Order: sequence, then structure tokens, then C-alpha cells
Amino acid sequence: MKNEEIDQFLGALHAHCKSVGIEEIFRKVSSYYKEKNDKAIKPSTFQNKINAHRGEHKLNIEEFIYVLLVLKQEDSHTVVLQDFLALFGFRLEYISEITEYCDFDHKSFMEAWMNFNKEHGDVQIALSSALSDYKITTNELNNIKKELAEQIEAMTKLRFALDNVCGKQLA
Repeated sequence: MKNEEIDQFLGALHAHCKSVGIEEIFRKVSSYYKEKNDKAIKPSTFQNKINAHRGEHKLNIEEFIYVLLVLKQEDSHTVVLQDFLALFGFRLEYISEITEYCDFDHKSFMEAWMNFNKEHGDVQIALSSALSDYKITTNELNNIKKELAEQIEAMTKLRFALDNVCGKQLA
């Protein structure tokens, strides 16, 4: 692994946090941190730690986990996890949020199918928009990855729905 790959990941993390809202992330991370460690993080220190271009402060592993937990609440953590695991040659496996048995009928199956199509369309829009000037910026890349993660979750739900309706009369 090269330093430039780490720097690229840290830059993507910073850009992603900016798109979600660094102040909001700080507020929640600070709350977690204060609850566990009984001391606060200064806003300026956190800003410096999350900024990839600042060398004097970096997130420690605990703070990084708290950032991921906050991003998970916003359902936007998968992009960061994917990029982090890619540093080590791994991929993220999506496990559906569907934890309880759901008996799909015609209507709920069609909703899962249409949602998958909608998410696929969102990916196409994000890609087309990003490529309109023949280059993809970091923010555009992060948006494309977010849309891809949403499409994969919709595909996982559709796959679950297909398994559930196999052999049933749907109309």
C-alpha cells in the first residue's frame, strides 16, 4: 500500500463528510466521545482531524469508528467502508437489512422491483451528470458510489422478494 492511496482515502473521507455535514458529524461524534471518555473533542481539532490536507492531527481508530456510526445513521457509510476495505484488497459484502420474515405478495413484490428500477435510474443519472464535462470530480464520485450502494440494497431486497415469491401465483 502506498501513501498516496492512504491520502486518497483520507481525501475521499473528508469530501464525503463534507457532503453529509461535518458540523453534524462532529456534534454526534463528540457526544459519543464525551459519553465514553468523559471529555470533549474541540470543534477545531475535529475539523483538523477530518481534513485530509492537515498533517498535524489525524482521527484515531475510535474516532473513525464513531464517524462511521454517524454515517451509518445517515445511511451513507458504505462508500467509506468500501474505500477503506479496498486499501487492503477486500470488498464489502452487502447483507440485507431484512431481518424478519416478510411474505411478499403481488403489490410488495412489484414495489421491490420498481424500487430497484428507480435506484438503477438514479445511478444512471449520477453517472450521466458526472460525465457531462468528461471528468468525474471527487464529489461526483462519492455521489455515484452512494447511488450504487442504494441500488445494491434495492437489488438485495429484490433478490429476497424473488426467493419469497417463487412458486406463488402473484396475480
